[in-house]
Amino acid sequence: MIWLALYPFAWLGLFALSGIFWFLPAGLRLGTLWLLPRRLWPAMAVLEIGALLTMGIVQELYASKFALLAGAIMPWCIYATVLRGIGRHGRGTAARRALPRLLAVGFVAAVFNSILLTGIDLNDDGSLGAGLPAMLVSFALGDFAGVVLVVPIMLVLADQRGTARRPWPELIAYGVALAPSSVVLGLSLLPIIEAPIYPLALALLPLFLIAYRYGWRPACIAYGLLCLALVSAKLPEAASLEPGQLPLLMAMVGCAVLLLGAATETLRSTRSEMGEIVLTLRGRSAELSRAANRMAALQEQERRRIGVELHDQIGQDMTAIATRLRIVELTASNPAVLEGLASISSLVTSAHGHLREVINELHPAVLDRFGLARAIAEGPFAELLRDRGVLYTSRIQGRVEQLPDNIASALYRICQEAATNGARHGCGGRMHIRLTLLPSAVASELTLEIEDQFGPIAVDPDRPGRGLLNIRDRANAIGADYRFDAESGMPRHRVHLWLPIADDSVPAPPLP
Repeated sequence: MIWLALYPFAWLGLFALSGIFWFLPAGLRLGTLWLLPRRLWPAMAVLEIGALLTMGIVQELYASKFALLAGAIMPWCIYATVLRGIGRHGRGTAARRALPRLLAVGFVAAVFNSILLTGIDLNDDGSLGAGLPAMLVSFALGDFAGVVLVVPIMLVLADQRGTARRPWPELIAYGVALAPSSVVLGLSLLPIIEAPIYPLALALLPLFLIAYRYGWRPACIAYGLLCLALVSAKLPEAASLEPGQLPLLMAMVGCAVLLLGAATETLRSTRSEMGEIVLTLRGRSAELSRAANRMAALQEQERRRIGVELHDQIGQDMTAIATRLRIVELTASNPAVLEGLASISSLVTSAHGHLREVINELHPAVLDRFGLARAIAEGPFAELLRDRGVLYTSRIQGRVEQLPDNIASALYRICQEAATNGARHGCGGRMHIRLTLLPSAVASELTLEIEDQFGPIAVDPDRPGRGLLNIRDRANAIGADYRFDAESGMPRHRVHLWLPIADDSVPAPPLP
C-alpha cells in the first residue's frame, strides 16, 4: 500500500528524467502491474490517470479534452490488457522466469501504445512533430527502452525484500558492474573520438561478461549505470547519429544482456537442482545396496543353516537306512527279497546323491573346506571344464579370504554359472578367471573377470538366457556392477564392486 501511494510521485519523477532515449514511466507501469496484486490494479489505474490528467492540464499537452482523456486512460489499459493476455500475471513466479515474458509484454504493449499515441496526436491538432514512421518508432522505442531499463531493477528490488535476497556486493558483482559505465565515462574524456559508437561498443564486452558470469541481476544494474553514463557523458559527434539509432541499440543490447543473464542463472539453478537430485539418488542407491547386502548375507546364513540341518538330520537318516538295508541283505536268502532290497538300496543311494546336490546348491561346501581361492582354482566346475577338454586357468590376487560369506558365495556362483555355460555352449577351448582384491585405507576394490576365446555370441536382449540372468541377479544382490560383452570374450563377464574392507597397512589420505 505504501508503494501504491508513492506510485504517482514516482511516475512524475521518472517522467521528468525521461528524454529522447527512453520513456521511463512505461517500465514503471509494467513493473507495478506485475508486482501488485490484481485486486489493486483499479486503484493503480485511478492514481496514474489522475496524475496524467493533472500533468496534462498543467503543461497543456493536448488541445482537446478527448485527446487528454485518451492519452491518460488508454496507455494503462493497453499495458494491463497485454499483461493479462500473454503475461500470465503471477506474483509468485521467479524473477528469472518472469523477465523474458515481461520483456515480450513490454515490446507488444509499446507497439500498440505507439499506434495509439500517434493516432491521438493526429486527431488532436491534425499534425505530427515528425513523419508518421518516425513518430511510431519514437513512441515504441521510448516505451520499450523504458521497460528494458526499469522493469529488471524493480524485480531486483522486489527480490531484495523477499526470500530471494542477495548480498548487495553480489548485486554489483563485487564492483565489476561499474566497468561498462567507467569505460564510457573514461573514453568520453578523450579529446578525439572518431565515432560516438566506439565507447558503447567497448563497454559491451564487460557488460556481456557480467551477464554470463554473475547473472541477470548484476547485469541489469550494470546496464542501468551504462545508460546513466551515456546520458551524462558528452560524446563527440553524437548528433551525427540518425534519430532512434542509439535508443534502438540500447534497447536491443539491454534485452540481449538480460536474457543471457536469466538463461545463465536458470542453467546454474538447474545444475544445482540436478546435483541435489544426483546426491539424493546416490544416497538412496547406497541405502538400497546396503539393504541388498544385508538381505544377501541373511539369505546366505539361512541357506547354510538349512544345508547343515539337511546334512545332519536327513543325511544321517539316509545313511542309517542304507546301513540297515545292507545288514538285511546279508541275512536274507530269498532271491526276490534280495532283488527288492538291491532296488531300494539303489534308490537310497540316488536320493542321497540328490540330497548332496541340494545341500551344495544351498551353500557350496567347497567354500567351507578350501576357501574361495582354492574353490575357484580346483573346485567342481574346474574339474568339469577340464573333463570337457577346456584349458582352464585362474589367478587370484589379494586377500580374498577376508570377503564376507555372501560376497564369496556370490562370486563362486557367478564363476560356476559362467563355467557351466562355457562347458555347455562352448568357450573356444580356453577359460581364464581373474579375481583381484585391491585394498586401500578406506575401502577395497574387487574385480572379477572371466575370459574365453569363443568370440562373438548371439544374445537376444529381450531373452538373454537363464544363465546370464542368474549371473546378473547375483551381482545385483551384492551391489556390484556387472558387464557382459557379447562381442568379445576378453573379458566375457566383468564384475566390479567396492567393499568397506580397509587395509590397516595403507595410510589414510591426509585431510584437506
